[in-house]
Amino acid sequence: MDFISKRRQQFLGEKLYSETIKEIPEVIEMFRLHPAGSGTSVQEGWMISQRRIAVNLYEKLLLEYTAGEPIEPLRQELEDIIKGYEFYAEQLWKLHDDRNEPVFDFVVSDDYVLLMQLVGLCLLLHRQDLLPRLAALQDGIDGENGGTDALFEEFMIHAVGHDKRYESDYLCALRPYEALFYGLTEDEPSKQLKELTLFLSRWYKDLAGCAWYDSHKTGGGYCGYWSFEAGAAVILLGIEDDSSLHQFLYYPKDLVAWCRANESKYSTNTKTQSDPITAAGIAAGQPCPKSGWWFTPAQLNSRRYFRQDIAFPAIEGSDYGTTFWQWSPDQSAPTL
Repeated sequence: MDFISKRRQQFLGEKLYSETIKEIPEVIEMFRLHPAGSGTSVQEGWMISQRRIAVNLYEKLLLEYTAGEPIEPLRQELEDIIKGYEFYAEQLWKLHDDRNEPVFDFVVSDDYVLLMQLVGLCLLLHRQDLLPRLAALQDGIDGENGGTDALFEEFMIHAVGHDKRYESDYLCALRPYEALFYGLTEDEPSKQLKELTLFLSRWYKDLAGCAWYDSHKTGGGYCGYWSFEAGAAVILLGIEDDSSLHQFLYYPKDLVAWCRANESKYSTNTKTQSDPITAAGIAAGQPCPKSGWWFTPAQLNSRRYFRQDIAFPAIEGSDYGTTFWQWSPDQSAPTL
């Protein structure tokens, strides 16, 4: 199938896609090796670099989906994005000496929109196991920030259960998200669909203040316009006929269809995947939260056994930056 036929939005040209998808890894590598010059200190420069890495990883996923690429590989790419923001979070918290600072500011439009898109992708790509890690970027120590935003909590409650989340009656971004919140809280299917239709009818124009708005007109880095959170709401609410939403260019109908088609394949997540204790990467110097086999991307063949409360070591001389240890999917002892 030629590019024009398979792309999911008509604004993306083949030349722009080919050039941008080639440039992104080069940009990421540059930021891995050098602190951003816009920082007022080297430490702040590294923090900015790590954020740019995460942003570029997300833009790569957006571009690939917009270009009509296969959906399955996006599942791993989404985890790479979350890891990128986890690394950025450690730099942010270290610089500001405040682990209660949310990675995505609930009152900054670009941050709020991106957070909702990531939540939507976790649900649509059957990566619910990533939601506790995403929540950890927002919640702060001991849930200090829990309940800051009602829509975020509503999505999380649908996904992980009411007992694991926080009560909230405040919506940080009324426009356009009020209708989406009402859609998630309605009991009648007809009212749910009505609210989702209202949300999508306002989604693009109400987000005119975002940096990516109208980027297809200005050559300002268009990657695609997608309301993944709307698709996730359709799945969570069990709306079977979403055809009335297909009129909206930014409704991710292909991803919703893929999510449904692969429900049985990914219907169960292991306890390891959904366990918040082992879900997120843990920085060197922090105590091991659970005895078992751990590894770090900072070093090849790094899998090793740690006992609970033993401090994770740093990998010296690594180009990866801060060392983060992750729970290994393989918990078997090595054979001789």
